[in-house]
Amino acid sequence: MSTLANGAKLTPQTFDDFISRLKYHHLGDGVNWHHTADPIFMVQQQSKIYGLDDEYCESKIVHFDGCEWDSPQAYWEDADEDERSELNSQAQSLCEHDFLDCEEDEQWQVLADLDDHTVCGIKKEWRHVNAHLTREAAEAFIRRKQHDYPPLRVYVESMCYGWEYQEIIAALCDGRLVLAESKGGAA
Repeated sequence: MSTLANGAKLTPQTFDDFISRLKYHHLGDGVNWHHTADPIFMVQQQSKIYGLDDEYCESKIVHFDGCEWDSPQAYWEDADEDERSELNSQAQSLCEHDFLDCEEDEQWQVLADLDDHTVCGIKKEWRHVNAHLTREAAEAFIRRKQHDYPPLRVYVESMCYGWEYQEIIAALCDGRLVLAESKGGAA
């Protein structure tokens, strides 16, 4: 079915569908899904802040030749035989163990010491991309635009202090705000 969430035009049918979804999320069983008063469905994009000191980061990352790995193990798994040999040689000279036998902190140090490799701390955070009145519209946006903003998620915020928002949603849900026919006779 074509819905406003999927970009359909406003018609009596798409408006009725929208109202039923709005009631579901604000008054019905949808509230059990998000457990939030006066919900607004935010599409958020995960972003990374690079270059943080170990003391201030959530995790580390290694960069090399336009690629990045989020663990020494992931780097090892992608390495070919020559690269693994170089890792073991570096680890032997630094830690007196093969790379996989080193502690993780030692593995990070070995990676940082490789030519043209950068190891830095990162922090991940979620930033708002846009907002939707229903979960279905937020999910439709993600399906349509995930290639532009990966990774994306739906996050439910509360508009408990958004009095205009609350009044408009309440008026839509209780029928005080309705779709009027256009001057041409059709909705």
